Amino acid sequence: MSSTLSIPSIDEIYEAQTRLRDIITRTPLLKLNYEIPGIEIYLKCEQFQPISSFKIRGAGNAVKILSIEEKQNGIVTASAGNMAQGLAWMARKENIKCQVLVPDTANEVKLKAIERLGGKITKCSFEQWWQVIVTHQCSILNGHFIHPVCDRNVMAGHGTIALEILDELPDCDAILVPYGGGALITGIASLAKHLKPSIDVLACEIETAAPLAAAFKNNKITEIPIEKSWVDGIGSSSVLNEMWPLVKTCVDNSIVVTLKETAKALKILIERNHLICEGASATTLAAGLWHYMNYVENGQAGLRRKDSNQPLKIVAVLSGAGIDNETIIKCLKETL
Repeated sequence: MSSTLSIPSIDEIYEAQTRLRDIITRTPLLKLNYEIPGIEIYLKCEQFQPISSFKIRGAGNAVKILSIEEKQNGIVTASAGNMAQGLAWMARKENIKCQVLVPDTANEVKLKAIERLGGKITKCSFEQWWQVIVTHQCSILNGHFIHPVCDRNVMAGHGTIALEILDELPDCDAILVPYGGGALITGIASLAKHLKPSIDVLACEIETAAPLAAAFKNNKITEIPIEKSWVDGIGSSSVLNEMWPLVKTCVDNSIVVTLKETAKALKILIERNHLICEGASATTLAAGLWHYMNYVENGQAGLRRKDSNQPLKIVAVLSGAGIDNETIIKCLKETL
């Protein structure tokens, strides 16, 4: 088991930015072409990264920081999604091995993407896979283990998103972030709150799987029932034990959106800004369009700008583009 996990320092995030300079894309921050009274929404487009996901930031930083000795036997991770792709992409760039442990329930399309990038896949039962996530130990594979979520270097890499946002939009009032395992929002919040303590950093979850909202409500990790849906990039039955102490110290709250709101938000992204992204990304726009103003009106927001003539400026982080054509078509036809 790893030592006690903590939030990355500000220096670590700045160092990650330097480390990633020749690896990642500085993604655009685009204004949403959709009018809503009192709010300006900006879109941080992480789907334009090399692997079409923000996770190249955490993966890139975690690999680049390794010593020659640590790289000698390659890297190992337990992931069936974008983190595995990010690490495989980095391993190929560094000319080292990448082995990926995946549950036997993993999506075959995603597994093929990992293999295309050079990752070697080993399947196991979900129970075995989850044990690796919990213990940080993978005895069946030989190499340096990089946890997909509970890793300071991963979080520091993700935190570079906040540096770019506040560099381009220093008067930003809130950042809305999809909540999966918690590494993305923890990295972003730790930096954003340091540079601008009054900023709101809010998690966005889907109604079918919202463990962070349950944890905030009960002030403790809470096991919840979940339902599968087309928004499959986020959501689990509970918040990871190691992440809850970190998340509750730097994240303001969670906004839960419906599947219908998410589908409508995705349609707006496609039609108004000509952007393709996954369902998890669209939850942030749904939260910004139909929930954030209520959050402000209820007096929960960090900034009290309700009496100002200036609109609130919020950023919706679009985490990636992991979506299939059939889902896009259904979204545009409003049949999701």
